Amino acid sequence: MQEHLSEDFLDVTFTKRPKVSQDNNFWVFTWNGIDVILPPAAFEHIFLFKDSGGQYLLHLSAADDIRISLLANKNELFEDVFAVSEIGEPKVTTTAKGIAATEAMYGGPVRFSELMTLAYECTPKEITCCAEKGEEEMGKVVALIMKVIDGPDIVAAYKGVGRYNGWLTKSRSGGRVEYRLNILSESDEEHIYQATYQITENAPYHTFPHLVGAVDRHDAAQPPDWVPALEAALKEDSAEAWQDFLSAAEEGGISEKSRSSVRKIIEKKNTP
Repeated sequence: MQEHLSEDFLDVTFTKRPKVSQDNNFWVFTWNGIDVILPPAAFEHIFLFKDSGGQYLLHLSAADDIRISLLANKNELFEDVFAVSEIGEPKVTTTAKGIAATEAMYGGPVRFSELMTLAYECTPKEITCCAEKGEEEMGKVVALIMKVIDGPDIVAAYKGVGRYNGWLTKSRSGGRVEYRLNILSESDEEHIYQATYQITENAPYHTFPHLVGAVDRHDAAQPPDWVPALEAALKEDSAEAWQDFLSAAEEGGISEKSRSSVRKIIEKKNTP
């Protein structure tokens, strides 16, 4: 308790999601089945990267006011939450005692998303260190330690992301507010789809993260051509689809640096 659970941010728990105006114009960008809400801003940069699993990671920005990152994280299944790995070794070593303890604390193997949800449903103040509550409380202690991943700047957390399962955290640092949406897919329990909005304090975009999962895509404004072109390119992942996006991006004022990364994708697609 004294070593790991003394920071104030560990007291942040799920609260009721704030009501925000849904009267704003917005665009919808569908990514991995999730309707990501974009403000109708002059986006300048769209950077694309591939992770080790072959999934595209996206980073979009409009001036310095708003940055949106989209990535898929592994929703690890822990058979033994106490398992460790040797330095430089990706594989963790489980033990019979660790597996038994995990079973006792959580009823069986537990996913990362379940631990993070539990972390925002309890606080260190609930831990009594009483022997008779050992297994139950140790399960919470492990979850609270995992909460450190979200960092000391967390100021709020909300369970659920509109109609999507998951959770949303809000943090504040260096004149920016970060909204991190962690969305669980019903068809893919192996990943957590994360949409992160970094917005300057005075920018007019702070309602948009709260619109994800809360608005109907049919109420969206007509987006610029690069939005549906990017959706199609990510879905088809063909040279032709990326070329269509490249053309739309140029017409839409997307930076040359961003477009050059798309050209590299097209070159790889066209290389036998």
